[in-house]
Parts: sequence; C-alpha cells; structure tokens
Amino acid sequence: MTNSKSELNGNQVETKDAMLDFAEMLDQYDYTLPQRGQILQGKILRIEEDVVFMDVGAKRDAIVPHTDLDRLDEELVQSLETGNEIPVYVLRTPTGNEELLVSINKGLEQKDWHQAEELVDADETLELDICGYNKGGLLVQFGQLEGFVPNSHVPDLRYGGGHAEIESRKAKQVGETLLVKVLEVNQQRRRLIFSAKAAHKEQRKRRLQDLEIGSTIEGRVANIVNYGAFVDIGGGVSGLLHVSELAWHRVEHPSKILSVGDELEVEIQEVDVDRERVSLSRKAVMPNPWDTIEERHNIGDLIAGRITNIEDFGAFVEVQKGVVGLVHVSEIDIFGPATIHDIIRPGDQVLVRIIDVDPYEERLSLSLRRVTSEEQIAWMRRHGENVAGEDDDSTDVEDVSAGAEDVSAGAQDVSAEAEDASAEAEDDAEEIEPENEETGTPATEHKGETGKTVEDDGVSDVSVAETEPVL
Repeated sequence: MTNSKSELNGNQVETKDAMLDFAEMLDQYDYTLPQRGQILQGKILRIEEDVVFMDVGAKRDAIVPHTDLDRLDEELVQSLETGNEIPVYVLRTPTGNEELLVSINKGLEQKDWHQAEELVDADETLELDICGYNKGGLLVQFGQLEGFVPNSHVPDLRYGGGHAEIESRKAKQVGETLLVKVLEVNQQRRRLIFSAKAAHKEQRKRRLQDLEIGSTIEGRVANIVNYGAFVDIGGGVSGLLHVSELAWHRVEHPSKILSVGDELEVEIQEVDVDRERVSLSRKAVMPNPWDTIEERHNIGDLIAGRITNIEDFGAFVEVQKGVVGLVHVSEIDIFGPATIHDIIRPGDQVLVRIIDVDPYEERLSLSLRRVTSEEQIAWMRRHGENVAGEDDDSTDVEDVSAGAEDVSAGAQDVSAEAEDASAEAEDDAEEIEPENEETGTPATEHKGETGKTVEDDGVSDVSVAETEPVL
C-alpha cells in the first residue's frame, strides 16, 4: 500500500508540474497575441446570423462583428463558407476575457493596398468598373478600395467642352469599364490614383500596329473642328477625318453633314505609329461620281454649273456634286483690255459645253465660247434670276443643270422667232412708198438724226418702231 500511495503522490506531482508548465506556456503565448493593425490569415470556423467565427492561430477564436459584415458587398457575404481562408485585420488586442475582434473588410482593403503597390512597380494594366464620378474625375472600384481617375487622365474627356457637357459624358460612363494603370499609392493618406491615359497609350500602340491601310472600319464622331472631325475607331485611337475627305463635293464646314456621336464607315488612309496619328477618309467608301460621268454626259452636251474658283488660266465650274470641270481662258470670249475676272466671278451660274471627258484622270474640259447665243438666251429665259450673278452657295448645282437638257429645244424656238422676225422685215420692205417722181428715190431713204423722215413736200414727225433684235 505504501508503494501504491507513493506512486499516486508521484503521479499527482508530475501532473501538477505539467499543469504549471502549460500555464507558463500560456503566459508566454499571451505575449504573441495579435496586435491591432496586424494582418492575419484567418479560416472560417462557423457562420452565424450576424457574426463569423474564425481561427487566426491565437489561443482564442477571432470574431467578425456584424458591423464589419455590413460594410462588405452583399455578393461577397453570400460567398462566405466554412473553411474559407481570408485575410483579416486585427481591430484590437484582447486583454483578460475580452474578445478578439477582426475585420474582413479592412483585411481585404490591406490586401488591395499591397496589390496596388505591386502594380505600380510592375507597370501593369488592369480593367476596373466605373462606380461614380465627381467634379474632378471618375471613381473606380479596386477590390474593397475606391480609386480616383482625374479628368486630365480620361481620354474621352480630353476634347474639352463646357462643364455641363463634360459632366454628362462622365455620367454616361458610370457602370462601364475603364482600362487603367496605377499612378499613385499612398495608404497613409488613403490616396489611390489611376490613369486611363497611361493605359490607353499602350493600348493605342497595339491598336495602331493592327490597323491596315486601305481597310474599312466603323467609327464614331468624337469631336468636330473647323478643319475636320475626330473619329473614335476603338482601342483608344481617334483618327482625323479631314474636311476634304468628307465627301466628293466641297463641304463648307464638317458640322454641315456630321454631328458628334454619329456612327459612320471610314477607310484607313495613313497610319503613323510613332506619332500616333491616323488619317481617315469618308468619301473613299462613297460612290465616286467620276465613275459614271460618261454614262450621264457626252462630248458636245450642254450642262449648267456654278463657278467655284477663277485663275488667270481659266475658271473651275462645278457641274454636279463632286465633279468640277475647267473652262480654259481660251474657251472664254474676252474682248479688249478686259480680263477673265471682268467677265465672270465665283458664284456665277453659267451654261457650258462639254468638249472633253477623262474619267480616269478626273478631268472635264468645258467651254463658254462654244455655247451659242440662242442656247444662252433659251437657258436664261428658263432660269431667270437663278443664273449669272447668284452667290447663294446653297443652290444645288443639279437643280441649276436641270434645264440644260431643254436648252437646245429652247434655242430652236429662239431661232424660229428670229426667222419670223426676218419674214416680217421682208414683208415690210415690199410696202415701201413709191419713188419720188422727180428724184427717183423712195421718200423714206433720207432720215434725219432726230428720227424724222425727210420728204419732198415737207417734214413730218414719225415714231421709231421698236423691234426685238434678231440674234
């Protein structure tokens, strides 16, 4: 019995010593308790109605309070499951029986801050959702953090415009995605700045390298200026559609035929990757009026047009939209010391005759001199004040030309009138007074300068007949 009691006492002593050792270990473990602000990797143990219990490697379970869960995205909360490992942020270091509180929201935020710093060093591009905007720029969602993209770093806002227009553009972009690069990370000041301009520069370079000269693509008018329009052709690239490439006919101002937001088809004319410049053409994808000119007009045809420009060597005449011909100075009747500028001026409506057509070289030779007086008179009678001397640029050349086909018929009418006038003149000649018996000359042969007829038996007043001149 004595031995048994001794053994029991010995076991109790050993057990007591072991408990003391464990207590000492617990005391030592207290010194390694999580500290406020520390980021720990936690594992979800169980999820209750408004709280989550996690194992963070401490002697007690960590608790995620409902106030922290309320800050999380609902979709993220629904995705939480037992066994999930998530970084958490220690809200306080517990003392005594206090609970160890941690935050999933701040833990994910901290993870996002570290990731942002890595992206700055790596100079990587990422795509973020636009979640809002303010006066200074756009707000983007980066994990649990909200980043900022200044107006000056948003390519779609670089064309300027009024305050209302810029705010409207930003509002329309909410909900869309934006390609950006991290520009600045300052966790202490909670500054997370992104740049879409920097990301688009890299994107533009790839897009420019993919463009093929001569290919046709869809684009959207982003801005209109006096000398043309900028067209967004995707990939952060905008090309210049010069006013001379808008249409085959002359366009006074791009706003006459285009509006911001218009969708249109254009052809790639030139690409400069280094200078990031693209030249576009709209007229290249439109029917060329020169291709069908021989089907509509022949050499010798009369056609009406408007003078667009005058040089010493001749005048340029637009006979239809996109078709301008030359009237060489040798094909214009110029008398005395007069010059071509004294005869015609820009804006005049004229009737010309086609003397040569070359659709391949896009040349049309015209003549004013070869239009007869009868043809000119018939055309002028038909159009009245709509011809020479009109400066209205809005006059449609095709409308002016509409009556040119009837000029020949009109000229025939004028000729017929002239023949009738000649016949009347012959009839009048047969009714001349008999000769004076003494002089043997008609009584009406001698006329004074005042329009009076001199007779042998005296002088009498007569009226001078007004007749239409015969051409």
